Amino acid sequence: MDESEFDFEFDFFPEHSTATAETDEELFWEESREDQPRRRAPAASPPPHVVQRRRIAAGAAVAVLLLIILIVVLTSGGGGGGGAYRGYVNDVSPIAADSEQAGASLGSLTTKNASSKLDSAIQQTVDDINRMQALTPPKDLTPAQAQALAALDLRLLGLQQLRSGTSSTAAVATLVASDRIWDSAVRTPANAVLQAKGLGGVFPASTFVAAPKSLQKSLATALGTTTSGGTTTGAVLKLGGTGQDVAAWQNSLNQWIQASGSSLTPLTADGTFGPGTQEATVALQNAAGLAPDGIVGPSTRQALQQQLRAAGSNGTGTSTAATLKLGDTGQDVVEWQTKLNQWLLKTAPTQTPLVTDGNFGQGTQTATQQLQTAAGLTPTGGVDAQTRQALATALASSPNRG
Repeated sequence: MDESEFDFEFDFFPEHSTATAETDEELFWEESREDQPRRRAPAASPPPHVVQRRRIAAGAAVAVLLLIILIVVLTSGGGGGGGAYRGYVNDVSPIAADSEQAGASLGSLTTKNASSKLDSAIQQTVDDINRMQALTPPKDLTPAQAQALAALDLRLLGLQQLRSGTSSTAAVATLVASDRIWDSAVRTPANAVLQAKGLGGVFPASTFVAAPKSLQKSLATALGTTTSGGTTTGAVLKLGGTGQDVAAWQNSLNQWIQASGSSLTPLTADGTFGPGTQEATVALQNAAGLAPDGIVGPSTRQALQQQLRAAGSNGTGTSTAATLKLGDTGQDVVEWQTKLNQWLLKTAPTQTPLVTDGNFGQGTQTATQQLQTAAGLTPTGGVDAQTRQALATALASSPNRG
């Protein structure tokens, strides 16, 4: 093939001239400059009233945030676990108030409404105990929680004594003991803990008996009881009888057995008039010079009261053993704690035993008050001759007596 053919083929692709290339280059640079971003003019400052509104809105937002932080701090007790302490106190407060209200209701008892009001107060106290048991206190308030339950238990016991016909003096003494425990063993140490935490003394008070002497008199009138013990009136009781009246009579007989130094074994106050109750009734009647028929009528009830007064005035049950009280120490305290533990094992097997360390502390005092209440004594928490005799009698008693 000759060169002319090649020339023909290249004629389809004409060469660009130098001028054309220069023109294209100019166009390329011109387009590039147009494609470059343009600088914006600086924005105008907002009007002063707009700036002011923005500042007010920002200040309000900061104020709301600070308020939220303040509320959180206050409701949490200032940190450091304060919220748990305040929460526990808030939970205890309605229980303390309800219990105090149940005690106040005793002042309005009459012969007609006594049973229903006492039943209501007993149920309220049972509910209070259940609510208290359900609480979980901070660790250093656990002792106060235990003592609060002990105080409520005494209130329940005192109400049950009134319901069963026990003397108003003994029942009121039990209730007064509960107030002392709440004030000295619950509220005082709890407030000390709260103050140490910087929370102030805010633990609630709870007074069940405001005026013990006047309450004793009004209860004696409403319930038909005397202040020395035993009912002056009541249903005739005999072998085979059951109910609260029988339980009240059994409790009264136990007071006489203890006070008189009788060799009879104390009864179990189970509300069943069995052979043991009949035997004790006959013994009382013989001691009083009555016909020993084993039947409880007005004369036998009156005889029991006279026997109790006589036994209380002739010095029965004296002992040379040392008296013990809160704060005492020594071997005598160890022996007392050991015997109390034996009694607790028989009467309250689920209760935590005392530590026999020879220190007469709050736990030993509370257990002593429990014993005294169960024996019909004034629950002072101190150990005297009568209290020692009551413990000896309780340990020697048989649980199967009727």
